[in-house]
Amino acid sequence: MIPVNLEQIKKQFPIFSNNPDLTYLDNAATTQKPQRVINSLVDFYSKYNSNVHRGLYPLSETATVLYENARKTIAKFINAEPEEIIFSSGTTDGINAIADSLLRSKMVSENPKILLTETEHHSNILPWMQISNVSLSFIQLDKNNELKLDDSKLESDYDVLAINHSSNVTGGINDIKLVVEKARANGKRRYIVLDAAQSIAHLPIDVKELDVDFMVFSGHKMYGPTGIGVIYAKRELLENMDPFKVGGGMIREVTKQAASWGPLPEKFEAGTPPIADAIALAEAALFIQEIGFENIKLHEQELRRYMVNRLKEIEGMRIFHPDLDKEALGVISFYTDKVHPHDLAQFLGDRNVCVRAGHHCTQILHREILNIPASIRASLSIYNSAEDIDKMMDALQEGIHLYQ
Repeated sequence: MIPVNLEQIKKQFPIFSNNPDLTYLDNAATTQKPQRVINSLVDFYSKYNSNVHRGLYPLSETATVLYENARKTIAKFINAEPEEIIFSSGTTDGINAIADSLLRSKMVSENPKILLTETEHHSNILPWMQISNVSLSFIQLDKNNELKLDDSKLESDYDVLAINHSSNVTGGINDIKLVVEKARANGKRRYIVLDAAQSIAHLPIDVKELDVDFMVFSGHKMYGPTGIGVIYAKRELLENMDPFKVGGGMIREVTKQAASWGPLPEKFEAGTPPIADAIALAEAALFIQEIGFENIKLHEQELRRYMVNRLKEIEGMRIFHPDLDKEALGVISFYTDKVHPHDLAQFLGDRNVCVRAGHHCTQILHREILNIPASIRASLSIYNSAEDIDKMMDALQEGIHLYQ
């Protein structure tokens, strides 16, 4: 672990030298990329570009080693085994794949019951909603917009519990260990799917300690490339599951009548995998580890406190974020009925302050719980500063005054 030197860290991200006036506070949507991640993509295509696993020549052998080493790095990052890491195109792809494979493998009932929460991203609702004869139920929120962990649904009858580690609207962190304990209290077999898209770059995650069956996350939210993500699944589940995608590279034998599947993890990686992106994702994981999660936490917690307290200066501003005495991610959504969120966000954008406005793919949370059409979301990362927040606040106050 090294102390955070904000100036040195920010210099590693070329987006800021190429856009010196940029104030980027949209990290929950995607993070910027350090030069080392960009370099790893260029290096692969410049020096090692070839397909993996079956090429009997040095270039392909080198590419295969780099690709499989990337898998090992990601496995170590979350304390999994390399065979339990499947590369996908992202969180959405991962949840769709898990839902499809559980159904295809008949590992859930013919009329599956799926338990979700009212804070879920659409990517963790719609894939389950598409299953035939499915029944969805939702763990409710309390008055602080946190999960009701005493909700009887947690110990009820269901096949799958699909839950986020942290809300992409409030930044609230769910106690996954406690949730898993309650879900397994009656000894029933149900599968627990963890959406770690928001938490993966901010919190250390140990899948063995959490004891979830599946976990998914995206590379682009942890300083890696777009178009790549990870599916973690317990080895014994992967061995019993049918693949959600078939084709070249994942077979053991094909005849005119049938096919058999190859070993893990190739069984679930049909076709040419995202080789360069996987290598770059591993580089992003190493970047995070070198900074250290404790340093990331201290830096971002200080900034989130500052942002929340600054937002409280605006009369009538509703802030959707946990109490500052509670641990949360630096994801803060807010709303004023004086100006529509889209107008304010565009006003900020015209001043090079990048925030997000809308329902953030959480229409249930916005419309049924928060009772607002949209919100503005500012989300923090390791390269942000108090000056970024001050610039956002100046623009916010100017915009509210102008539109009024």
